[in-house]
Amino acid sequence: MKKSSLLTPLLLVITSSLGLAKERWMEQSRFGLMFHYEAFVDHSSESYNRTIDSFDVKGFTQAVASTQADYIIFVIGQHWGKYCAPNSAYEKLLGVKNGVWTSKRDLIMEIGKELAERDVKLIIYMTARAPMRHYKVIQAMQDTLPSINGKPVGPGIDPMSHPRKVKGFLRSENQAPNPQFLKNWGDVCGEWSKRYGKLVSGWWFDGYKTEMRDSYEDLKKEKYNVDTWVQAVRSGNPEAELAFNAGAHPLLSLCTAGKLCPHQTFTSGENHGFYQRVKKGQGKALTPKNFPAPKGVVWHLLMPVSKGWGAGTESKFELDVLTERIGAINQEGGLVTLDTPIAPDGKIPEPVLKTLSQLGKSLPEK
Repeated sequence: MKKSSLLTPLLLVITSSLGLAKERWMEQSRFGLMFHYEAFVDHSSESYNRTIDSFDVKGFTQAVASTQADYIIFVIGQHWGKYCAPNSAYEKLLGVKNGVWTSKRDLIMEIGKELAERDVKLIIYMTARAPMRHYKVIQAMQDTLPSINGKPVGPGIDPMSHPRKVKGFLRSENQAPNPQFLKNWGDVCGEWSKRYGKLVSGWWFDGYKTEMRDSYEDLKKEKYNVDTWVQAVRSGNPEAELAFNAGAHPLLSLCTAGKLCPHQTFTSGENHGFYQRVKKGQGKALTPKNFPAPKGVVWHLLMPVSKGWGAGTESKFELDVLTERIGAINQEGGLVTLDTPIAPDGKIPEPVLKTLSQLGKSLPEK
């Protein structure tokens, strides 16, 4: 069973009277689940809306609750450019009606309301940059265009290309963002933030590369910058937890060399297992003590529980491994998110769900 919240009001009163730091829900959490809902196929507008309409919200949230997970991270949209919620700011920038690049159904609102009734927190996955798979979307959002040797290139070159394929090529995310893009992205994120309010307890931003980190100070001189974008992100819930992700390496994902963004409140944690990846043998266990996060940043690890991100039909870990490793991380003050496969209609594969439900019962309270 979930831990009781009866003491929370009293603790907050004592904390406030003593002038102590406010209790953060992430610090009391054991584990959560992530869902790469958009990852399974590149949709047309018609098929994407049909897929979202097929999603069984009640069945999904009941399954999540059965695992006793404290929170979920749900992908509102990735680099395909389509989102599972309406957004008039995004639609206006693209010059399209609702239903073309954004769903007619507000899946996030429905999920958020159902999770709230079950005392499960919702974190939104969002990209820090414009969706990179479509040149016209990058252009419409006015993000920095892909370039070759510093010169912008047009749609004739795959915006997801790489210097190994095209000499001198840089993706948008491997260049500093510009103020106008940050203004536009603030409008997009801010619309959702205001609409969902406290239903959304956090944001996990992908693609916040070191180039974006390094541009932070220079951008502060501009009217629109990283600070104004984050302000828009938090406009609906000023206490929302924030993570920024630059890749699956402890130095970046666990912020062992410092925050990627000054506004970071928990580590992105992207990795592929419970141990550091090394060329030979097995590296150190990924734990708060072995790879400490900056002060004030909650230590968080994220990995696929099955075959890969959003893929698979059964857990790649035995229950005792999950219980032992997550339990050890919890004891050191950290938490773990397990990326979980999901079908278009919101179903979690039964073998995976069974393992996760057993995990929730096996883990001690934090």
